[in-house]
Amino acid sequence: MLDEFPDPQLRALASATETYAREAFGAHLHLDPIKPLGLPHYLVDRYSLWKGELLNGPATFIFPQNRSIGSVDEYLKHRDQIRRRLDNSLMVLVLEGVPATLRRRLVEKRVAFISPGRQFYVPEALLDLREIYSSQPAAPSGQLSPTAQVIVLAALLGHEINDANMTQLADRYRVAIMSISRAVDELEALKLAQPHHVGRQRRLRLRMNGAQLWRAIEDRLQSPVRKSRSVIGELPDDLAVLAGESALARYTMLAEPKIICRALPASAWKRIAKDYRLESSWDRDERRQEVQTWAYDPQPLSENGMADRISLYLSTRHDPDERIAQAAEQLLESFEW
Repeated sequence: MLDEFPDPQLRALASATETYAREAFGAHLHLDPIKPLGLPHYLVDRYSLWKGELLNGPATFIFPQNRSIGSVDEYLKHRDQIRRRLDNSLMVLVLEGVPATLRRRLVEKRVAFISPGRQFYVPEALLDLREIYSSQPAAPSGQLSPTAQVIVLAALLGHEINDANMTQLADRYRVAIMSISRAVDELEALKLAQPHHVGRQRRLRLRMNGAQLWRAIEDRLQSPVRKSRSVIGELPDDLAVLAGESALARYTMLAEPKIICRALPASAWKRIAKDYRLESSWDRDERRQEVQTWAYDPQPLSENGMADRISLYLSTRHDPDERIAQAAEQLLESFEW
C-alpha cells in the first residue's frame, strides 16, 4: 500500500479497503497507485487509480477524489474510458459510504464497488452485499480497537484532540474517517467520550484525561506489535520510527542494542519490503535489523523519530528480559499524571 500520496484521506481509505478485503473475505488486494499515460486530464483530476489483485487477476480500483461519483451513468462513461486505456476488464469503485439509493443503482447496473467495513459487491465473483446497520454502538470488547487506542494515546500524550472533528482526526492520525467514527462510537459506548456535535458536524469530546483516563483504559490497551522480523536492507530514518530496545535506549539508561529496531504500519509492510528490497536474515547475521509491524501507524504519535512512550511501554512491558521490562516501567514516570 502507498505511504506517500497527495491526499492522506485517500491513502487511509486505501488502507481500510485492503484491511476489510483481507479480514472479511481473505482477499489480498496489494493496492498501489498508478497514473496511466494518456488518460484525459479531467479523469486524472476526478479519480485516483490504484492497481491491485482480485479474483486471482489484475484489477483497477477507482477512488473518486471528492468522495462522490455524481450520477451513475456519468461514472459508467468514465469507467469505460479508463478501462479502454488500461485494457483491464475488472474495475472496482471504492467509496467510504454508499447511500441506499446509490447502492440500488450500482447493483442495477452491476457496478463492482467496495465500501470498507460495510459493503463488498463484485458481480464477477458473485459476491453479494455485506452490510452493517446499527443504531447503537457495538458492545465494548475487552480491548480497544487500534484506532480507538490511537485516539486515547494521543490524549494521554498531550495532543489537542478534544473538539476535533472526524476529518481532522483522520488526517492527523492517517486513518479512514469511517474508522475514526467507529472508534468514537466505541469510546462513547465505554463512557470514555460523550456525544458531541457542532451543527451537523460530529466532534470528539473525552469525558476524562490524565490519570483518570489512564486508570480507566490501562487494562484495555494492547501492544501495537503484530509481528517482528529480522531483515537485511536499508530503511530511511523518516520511514520507520525507532522502536523496541533501540527507542528504550534513547528514553532511558538502557544500553544501546547491537541490532537496531524500527516500527512501521502493518498495512505498508509488503510495499515497503518490496520497494527497499528487504530480505529475511539469519539470527547471526550482523547486518540484520529488527522490523516491527504495528496495528496502527506509529508516525503520528512518534517523538523525534522514536515510537511514543506509551506505545513503547505497551510493546515492551511484558518482555522476558528483566532489564527491558524495568526500562519500560520508567517510561511512565515522565508523565505528570
